[in-house]
Amino acid sequence: MFLDGFDLSIMAIALLPLRTQWHLRAGAVGNLMAAALIGSLLGGLIGGRLVDRFGRRALLLPNVALYALGAIASALSPDLTTLWIARFVVGLAVGMDYPLVATVVAEYSGEGDRGQGFAGINVAWYLGAFASTLLGLALLRLGPDSWRLMLGAALLPALVLLWLRRRIPESPRWLMRRGSQGAAREALQRLHPAWGEARVTDVLARFSGTVRRTAILFQRPWRKRLALSLVPWTCLDIVGLGIGLYFPLILRMQGLAGNNTAAAGINAAFLLVSTAGILFIYRRLDRWGRIPLQTAGFGLMVVGLLLFAFGIATHEVVSVYAGSAVYSLGTGIGPGVTAMALSVEIFPTELRASAGGLATAVSRLGAAFSAIIFPRLEAAWGLPIVLVLMAGVSLIGAGVTRGCPVEPAGHTLEALENHGH
Repeated sequence: MFLDGFDLSIMAIALLPLRTQWHLRAGAVGNLMAAALIGSLLGGLIGGRLVDRFGRRALLLPNVALYALGAIASALSPDLTTLWIARFVVGLAVGMDYPLVATVVAEYSGEGDRGQGFAGINVAWYLGAFASTLLGLALLRLGPDSWRLMLGAALLPALVLLWLRRRIPESPRWLMRRGSQGAAREALQRLHPAWGEARVTDVLARFSGTVRRTAILFQRPWRKRLALSLVPWTCLDIVGLGIGLYFPLILRMQGLAGNNTAAAGINAAFLLVSTAGILFIYRRLDRWGRIPLQTAGFGLMVVGLLLFAFGIATHEVVSVYAGSAVYSLGTGIGPGVTAMALSVEIFPTELRASAGGLATAVSRLGAAFSAIIFPRLEAAWGLPIVLVLMAGVSLIGAGVTRGCPVEPAGHTLEALENHGH
């Protein structure tokens, strides 16, 4: 997740000198920004299926290596076409990582602290975004070619992540569904060395179960869960990625930041607001539940976007910044954490990564559409109208969340899988 946050924010800042150096128009900017999102779409579908078929460890290292290659190619790109392909490769790697990381967090955590696990990886996302923003601020001063250094810098956290992941064991849940009881016992003992034999045996017995086919996701009661997994996350990405990719550029074009460095600095401040929201719910997510927090978060996003739109339309700077802060807080306390959790927690072990991959793919389809259409709509209709439309999308996310209230908090994955709550 650190890599995705790093990549998204560094690209938003790299766009500032890149757009000027290569004389990119709105259409070219939108197409370029969509490249990684389209890659994520395919990566989610491919990665989810691979992780369910070959195990959670299957992609822990290869997808990070692919990300590193994409980062190097991005930095060395001689033209727009090459850069688009390199960004697509980066997105492919990020997309494969989403269902993998979400599944690992869900399956390696207990029912009492899974929420903290999801909050933790989303804090990592914002740490990546904040780190890349600070790096971008420093590199902007190096001139028009600084975007190459920004995009190539992603190689460093990728190498660190490769080292950190090298000893993560396979999921005991996945091994039990595959009939590998000995390997499952060994993996569980590695994860919980203090557990005695009796407890390990009892837990492994709960992990066993029948293997279901992917087609069940489209049958009752799974259709309701699929809607809860797909729609809110897609709404979040349509809004969040559309605004997140272009926020520094919006600040410059609206005269709210005097230079690129100021725009990047303001962007970093609002990333901190979102991070504060995640830290606030860190120990509350497992007590308050995913559904209430996701609904509240979307509600704050609606209010923030409407304030933002009002401020732009009336040239009220206070309203612009207040709206941006409320919006950022909403993403942090709600769907910025809960959407990913819901994409995997409420599905069976053997289909968990596939369901998460499908949610990643559909949400990134929405994000890619937003990345392409956002600058075009802004040019045609003006920013206030686009922000009101985004508020409407957030409202849809809140409505679907309330309409499909499958609450994972406080329940084991097996209880959710077998009964539904």
